[in-house]
Amino acid sequence: MKVKGFWHDLVLIAVTAAVALAFTAMTAPKQPRLALAEGFAFAAVLLFAFLRALTARKRYRRFLQRMTEQMDFTDQKVLSAYPFPVAVCDAEGTVDWCSERFLTEIAGGRITSAARIEEFSNGVPLQTLIGEDETAVQVGDRYYSVYTVPYQEEDEERCILIFLENTRLRQTELAYVSSRPYCVIVELDNLDDVRGNYRDSERAEIRSRIEAALDAWAEGFDSFTKRVTDDRYMILTEQSNFQRMVEKRFSILETVRNFEYKGKRVGVTLSIGAAGGETIRLSERTARKALEMALGRGGDQVAIRTKNGYDFIGGISGGAEKINTVKSRVMAAALAELMKASSGVFLMGHTYTDLDAIGASVGLAAAAESFGVPAYLVADPAKSLAGALLDRVAAEAPSLKIVQQAQALELMNRRSLLIVSDTHVASFMEFPEVFEAAETRVIVDHHRLAAEPEQEVVLFHHDPGASSASEMVAELLQYINPDLVLSKLAAEALLAGMMLDTKGFVVRVGVRTFEAAAFLRERGADTVSVKRLFSNSMEVNRNRNRVIAAAECYRGCVISAVEGEVEDARIVAAQAADELLNVNESKAAFVLYQSGSAINISARSYGEINVQLIMEALSGGGHRTMAACRLPETSIEEAMTDLKAEIDRYYEENS
Repeated sequence: MKVKGFWHDLVLIAVTAAVALAFTAMTAPKQPRLALAEGFAFAAVLLFAFLRALTARKRYRRFLQRMTEQMDFTDQKVLSAYPFPVAVCDAEGTVDWCSERFLTEIAGGRITSAARIEEFSNGVPLQTLIGEDETAVQVGDRYYSVYTVPYQEEDEERCILIFLENTRLRQTELAYVSSRPYCVIVELDNLDDVRGNYRDSERAEIRSRIEAALDAWAEGFDSFTKRVTDDRYMILTEQSNFQRMVEKRFSILETVRNFEYKGKRVGVTLSIGAAGGETIRLSERTARKALEMALGRGGDQVAIRTKNGYDFIGGISGGAEKINTVKSRVMAAALAELMKASSGVFLMGHTYTDLDAIGASVGLAAAAESFGVPAYLVADPAKSLAGALLDRVAAEAPSLKIVQQAQALELMNRRSLLIVSDTHVASFMEFPEVFEAAETRVIVDHHRLAAEPEQEVVLFHHDPGASSASEMVAELLQYINPDLVLSKLAAEALLAGMMLDTKGFVVRVGVRTFEAAAFLRERGADTVSVKRLFSNSMEVNRNRNRVIAAAECYRGCVISAVEGEVEDARIVAAQAADELLNVNESKAAFVLYQSGSAINISARSYGEINVQLIMEALSGGGHRTMAACRLPETSIEEAMTDLKAEIDRYYEENS
């Protein structure tokens, strides 16, 4: 006999209730008082019966407990009589005895004297089983709920494990879950470029062939496709089909990425947002947010909304440069109004600020001062990687005060405006407490969106196609105030930020990058003065050369480490990583360095490998060609092992 649950008790109660209700209805016309008494009695009995049925499992478990307490391990006949698999373990989880049902159903007909319960509980150890009221396990094609009954036998701890089969219930649950709706929203990237390079008839043919490929791919997963707009499509499917899409790594990404027309690659890619939910409406709304995340990370990838955030597939190609002067004008006008209405503008970057973060802040400070609004640069010079630029700000721009956290919190009021540059993640900001204290907040950032909770800001100027935050600010300054006179210091600070993030105008460089650089050059930026901001001490150069000399190659990547804790280790690692990209056939460079009990990793590439994905897997982040991570309580050797494992996984997923 198999225990199938207590649903039959509820059926019996329902039948009894129906009969009692019928008798009460027949009595009511002739004997109302008797019918009322019958009704009260019927309600009391029904309530008691329902409570008994609902608590049946608990009472059954207590019954097993009492039986176990009244017998010892020698009562094997009693345990063998149970109509379900039973096993007895010692305190270490070794199986001392099992029933015939356990041997045949769970152990497959054979069990050794050293067998442990983890072998039959999907790897769950005994202490975890004891700590749970009920543990679900799968044995072959059957599903069980495991209950434990600990007891003492001659001062030795033992435990009885009872396996109750619930295969039918579990299969019903799995069928329900697999049929939940999933919405997949697909958007064509770079379609504007296609429009400019082909005739109308050719564009129509290209679109038709891409749509056919998308339809064929969706039909392969029993899914329905509908075009929403010229550039956007919606795919409706079930969770079981969606899981197969994930297992195939959304092969449609590569199909469209490599799509050719007349022997020439078109350059169109797909951005996909996917999400599931109890209803199609909820799935569609969440999928749209996931699509925004995919687009914010540069496109050519899938963003899947999960309970714990987002999962990503793809993202191995670079984001397309988009020149949108309308967006820059709108953002500049909105930012100008916020500056004019504020009592003071506070500029802040990310922790360990670099030339891009400080350069963008100095440029925005110039805009604020052009409106007669005081500006404050919130930074810690002792931790900054742009010390030379901060020294110039202190010497040449006395009106721009450099303040730290305590001073900023003291100076801020309800009308203060905080502008954060070069990051949108609160935990990466120089002073997160300052960000929390500000009521009016603006973010200007070019990094791909991180899978972090969205920040509450008045204005979020985000452009992953820009080379740097300094480039974005240089574009804003061209529209923010016609009367703005940009100082030589501000122009050189912005140009330095652009040179840093483009590695001297080598990576992530487009037409708009050179247009922004030309604007700054016209405003007096001297490239020689900018180059001096990158100067290092002799000791930094020595340490950097040691790191380069100790580098090793691993699967097309160059990896090295800074020996011990050295002064300016962060600068040494960043510059060494840049230099290691010059190694022949180097696709990416990683330099590890110690900071207290943690290991930091600086990652660089020319774009062939997306180092952001590798660093995100290690709880870091950044951009496609420049990223980093921090591994707490880790040694260099352990961090090196973890890094190589993630490089292997990156190649497996993006081969």
